[in-house]
Order: sequence, then structure tokens, then C-alpha cells
Amino acid sequence: MKKFILSVAAAICVFSFASASVSTKDLPKVYIAGSQYYLYEVKKGDSLYGIANRYGWNIDKLEQLNPSIGSKLDKGAKVYYPVDIEDRKDEDLEDSDFTPPEAYPVIRHVVKKGDSVYSIAKMYGVKVDKVYLYNPSAKTQLRRGDVITIPQESELINDGSSFLYYTIKDGDTLADIATAYNTSVEQLLRDNKGVSENNFASGDILRISVNSNKDNLEVKEVEETRIARIDTYKAAKNDTWETVAEKTGVDIEDLLEANSGTHLKKNAQIAVPVIETVTVEKEVEPFDERESSLEGRRDIYKEVHMLVPEDSVAELTNSVSMAILIEDPMSKRDNEFTRGALLAIDGLKNSPYKIRLKVLCDNRASNDSVKVTESLKADLDDFKADIVVTTYEKNFPAWLAQYGEDNGVEIVNSFDVKNEMYMENPSMIHLLTPSAYFSDEVGEWVASTLGSYKLVLVGKEDAEDAFAESIKGRRDKSSVISRKLDDLAELKLDEGGRYLFYGYPTSRDEIQTMLTAIEYLKENNPFVEMKVLGRPSWITVAEGLRERFQKADVYFPSRFFFDHTAGPGKEFIATYSSAYGHSPIRSFPTYAVAGYDIANYFIPGIASNDGDFNASIPDGREIQTPINLERVGNWGGFFNPSAYIIRYSPYGDIEKILIRR
Repeated sequence: MKKFILSVAAAICVFSFASASVSTKDLPKVYIAGSQYYLYEVKKGDSLYGIANRYGWNIDKLEQLNPSIGSKLDKGAKVYYPVDIEDRKDEDLEDSDFTPPEAYPVIRHVVKKGDSVYSIAKMYGVKVDKVYLYNPSAKTQLRRGDVITIPQESELINDGSSFLYYTIKDGDTLADIATAYNTSVEQLLRDNKGVSENNFASGDILRISVNSNKDNLEVKEVEETRIARIDTYKAAKNDTWETVAEKTGVDIEDLLEANSGTHLKKNAQIAVPVIETVTVEKEVEPFDERESSLEGRRDIYKEVHMLVPEDSVAELTNSVSMAILIEDPMSKRDNEFTRGALLAIDGLKNSPYKIRLKVLCDNRASNDSVKVTESLKADLDDFKADIVVTTYEKNFPAWLAQYGEDNGVEIVNSFDVKNEMYMENPSMIHLLTPSAYFSDEVGEWVASTLGSYKLVLVGKEDAEDAFAESIKGRRDKSSVISRKLDDLAELKLDEGGRYLFYGYPTSRDEIQTMLTAIEYLKENNPFVEMKVLGRPSWITVAEGLRERFQKADVYFPSRFFFDHTAGPGKEFIATYSSAYGHSPIRSFPTYAVAGYDIANYFIPGIASNDGDFNASIPDGREIQTPINLERVGNWGGFFNPSAYIIRYSPYGDIEKILIRR
């Protein structure tokens, strides 16, 4: 009985093993009429069913392709089966058009002015901890020109959940990169809104949706040449491959491919592929013929950036359409801003293009926010704006940023300095210099211009004062002195020395206390050169303390400055007063001047570049906020790195020193 049970168990094991399909990877393959086929040579005892079962093939398809084989297979006969992805079980990637590499090159990011570990991590979609893990020195110091290394995870790239970041090399083209990574030129341009044929430069970094063509298969009717069946022909005594091809009407190359390894002699069984052309529906990878030409790729670029007008708005191609979305119609800020923009448009009325303006209000305080949003979207759709300018000072609406990206419309964030959407959204324009760039630029300017002065830090240290940290970080500790506000006047100075006093205070009273002490030091040290460096917030007290600022030779950084005593300032005030019956309201910034500057910059700029923000915009006529836009990488939005150093000179002048990247 035990022997019987063991025998049955063994039989079951043998049966199970025999019924399991085995890999086809060891079978030879041949190309016939442009298609690939497995070639199996029949062995003693084989049957079509057994062969199909062994390799997991469809028996009906096997019989249809090899009708002349019959039910009894002769040893040595050839059996063919298409190499079809749907029928393969063990070779899913073996013959695909694109085989992703096991590991991708690391990202090597060259640190630029204003970069931080946080901004670099955000740019490449990784955690800050990962940047520190591979770059431990970044925890203590990050200098311009440093190379930050970030590894790329193949699994995340290959499954489509992450981009591949690729550094452009000499000789690369958009088309070549698209082919190499099984994506399209269109997808490259969508993933990198900052890239065009005109600015495609070696050393720049692209992000790539690897293998995206596989995710965008299209069902199309295509003509397909294939083997309908494989017949057999018994060779005659004097047959050659040429005569067999002629007798059977088969292309000789197809005949030779189908009979690879067969010796042509009398009575030899020759496989004869019968070819047919059929129209079939097939999933195919998309390919845009325009990718093959420069002109075609430019057309794709225009479509991606929505620079091609619809027929319904063709009459607007020689116009610039600006929408202003104000946050609160009752606020003096928004009214002043709008009036300034209208004043600029009036000054542009003789331009060779039409100017269209629409003012919208985000009246969320008294309405359902969802309805307000949908109503604003509908208004923007109807107006077809080239650019939307906003007056939000905080809580910038995410829906508007998304609207801009979806519709190819640039969105100007005029005042919300803490908003970071520009780092990821290619349609966002961040107009006031971001804090990291601002501190870095000003710190570098101070180091290069006033670096020979000993630095005296005055007042209670403020850990959140990034500007002070930027200045200190560029100096030797031996050249930095800390002093309390109350005992500043007692500081002993070297005769013939040079001192730069940096003030932590922000209140008017403390600033005056500091200036009084410095005036005392100046009187008692006539051969010592002294300058004062203030915080950006000093702009709010500058006018009231103008004489004292000039006496102390005060510098302070600012993202904006409206000098109402200078020629352009006087002219603006006169024009504004004539139009509206009163002077613009004084504020920081002066909102009427902000609206004026923005309209004067963007309206002629869009007219000159046809709405393509990858093309340069000529310098405008800004009188308060200098504008010089740059992109954050090739896939981010724009920011404005320009800033001022304001100097109240002892000679009675106010200098606006422009600093740019």
C-alpha cells in the first residue's frame, strides 16, 4: 500500500511538472516579412498540443500558422510561433523597444546664488534629509559653485512615479533625447517649460518622463504584413532556393529566414511562408511626424505654450490682454494699484498694438468661495488673458496658479513674498525677490563693496535675521565685533580704521538711539571712516529720519524704493495727481507705482515676445521695483532676483544701487 501511495504521488509530481510552461528564451528566433517568430524543431513524440502547453502558446494560433504539419509530427519538422508580447510569460522586457538601465547617473547640481538645501531638495522632489545624507558638508556651509550630489532611484523612475534628471551634453538634441528615453519631444517640452530649440544648452538639466510613450498608447487602424500560414514544399532534385522562391511565389529572403539551417536537397521539406496584408486595430506608441523637422518642433513648442491662437480669437493676435485680479475692492491698496496700472496703459495708448484690460475681484468675504472661484475662472476663460496680475499679500490662491499652468497663462504674484509656488509651477512669476536670493545677493554685495570694513553688530541679535547671517558668513570672525545698543558710544575705535555698523533694531526709537551713538563716535573719532548698514525694514522710517541717515551715511537693502524727490518720481506724482485729483498714497511699497511699473513692464514685453516668456523681455521703465526675470530650472516658474541698496549719502543724495545676479 505504501509503495502504491508513493507511486501515485510521484506520478502527480511528474504530471504537474510536465504541464507547467517553460521559458522560450532558449528557442531560436527568425524574422520573416518583418515580424519575429520562435522556431521549434519537432522531436520524437511531440504533438502540437504538447508544444503549445510546454511554452504557454495559444493552440489555435499555433495550428492556424502551421496547417501543413498535421496531427502527426515528423521528427525534425519546423514549427513557428509569433513572438508576441501578449503571449509571453517569462520575457516581458526582453524585446521591448526600451530597456531602462539598472541605475541612472546621479544628479549633480551646481549651487547658484540664492540656493539653499531646502530649495534644491524642492527642485528635485527629494527630502532635505536625503540631500544631507549624500552631502554632509551642506549642513554647515553651502557655497556658490559647490556640487550637490543626489542619487536617482531607478525603480521610481521606471514605474513613472519620478522623473529622470538628465544633464544635456554637447551634441544632444531634443529629438535624440526623446528617442533614447522612449518619450516624445512634446512630453519633454511639457516637462520643461523653460526649454526651446533656441536655448537648449549643454550643462543644463532636463527632467524626463522615462518610457512615457508606453503610457500613451493609441488605438489605430494600421496595415500589417504578416504570415497567414506556413505551408510545406517537397524539394525537387535540381531545386535551388531561387527556383523554390519562384515556384512558391515567396520572397527569397523570407524563404531563407523561414528555413534557417535547412539543407536544400531532394525531398527536403521546405517551409513556405504565405504572406498577407491586413488592416488591424492596434495599440501603437504615438509619434508626431513634426518631431523630425526643426519647423515641426517649433510648432509643437507653440502648442505646448499655447502660443497659437484659436480661430475664434484670431483678431486678438495683435493685442495684449491683461487681467488684474484684486483681493479686496474696498482696500486702498487695490484701488491704488489699479489706478497706477491704468495710468501706465494710458501712456501706452499710441503703441502699435491693442491693449485689453479686465479688472476682476476675488470677493470671498461675502460669497461662497467655490462659486466665486468658478465665476472667476469663467471670466478669465471669456477674456482670454495673456497675463493675470494679482494683489494678494498672503494666502495666494492655489486655484489661480493651477489655472495658469493648465491654460498657458502667466500669473504675476506681485506682493506675497513668502509664496513658493514659483518653484514648481512654470506659469508663476514671483515679482518681489525671494528671501533666500535677496539675503544672498545683498550679502555678496556688502562683502565685495564694504568687505574691508570691520563689522560691528549693534543691538540684540535676531536669529531670524537672514540678512545679518549672510553678511557674517562672508567674514572672518576676527573682523566682527558685537556691541549692545546701550554701550555702543563707548566703543574704542582704531585711528584711521574703517567700520561698518550693522543695526539689529527695527523700531524708530532704537534706530535713533543707535544713530545718536554713531554721531557721538564720529565727533570723537574724526580720522575714522564709518558707515551704517540697516535692515530692509528701515525703509519705513527713512523719510522721517532723512537728515540723520545722511549724516550717518546709512545704507539699507530693499526690494523696492520710490524716490518721490527724484525726476521720475516727481513726474509720476504730477501725472497721477492730474488724473485722479490727489497724490498717490504713501506706502511701502507705493501701490500706485507698483501697478504702474508692472503694466509698463509686462504689456510692452508681451507685445515684443508674442507671449513667449522664454524669449527676453526688454528692460522696462520701472521707477520703484526693478524687474529682471529668471526661471527656477527648466521646469519651474520665474522669480525676480533684482534688488536695491539704498544709500543716504552725506552729500545730500539718495543713491539707488541696483544689484542683479
